Amino acid sequence: MKAIVAMDLTEAPEIGNNTKIYTVLNKKNKKWANNHKGVGVHFIKTPSYIAFGDKAMSTFVHKAMKIDTEFNNMLQFVYFAHMTAFYISNAEYDEVIFENQMLCEKVLLQFGNDETYGDKTEIF
Repeated sequence: MKAIVAMDLTEAPEIGNNTKIYTVLNKKNKKWANNHKGVGVHFIKTPSYIAFGDKAMSTFVHKAMKIDTEFNNMLQFVYFAHMTAFYISNAEYDEVIFENQMLCEKVLLQFGNDETYGDKTEIF
């Protein structure tokens, strides 16, 4: 069995049978899942306090500190990576495919996933 970990499914590779997808619950990913019936998708919902914290932190960094940064949803990223790391650590996969290197590193650092999946990962 194979797992795909992506916050944005629009760039996902071809999905075959025996694949579990871990992604963020949003409209774009829901639409993708509706177009790919039969694929096992596990949506991870971001709590409202995380969304509020991201918005407050982004406003502070951009307006008060006047720093331009590409990371607008850092708390959501950390929450998603943590929850995905937990779910992956409680399952057994032959291969885990990640959306990007940063997400791969964050997930593998938790719950001993680096020992289990260190040599079974790919980036799409």
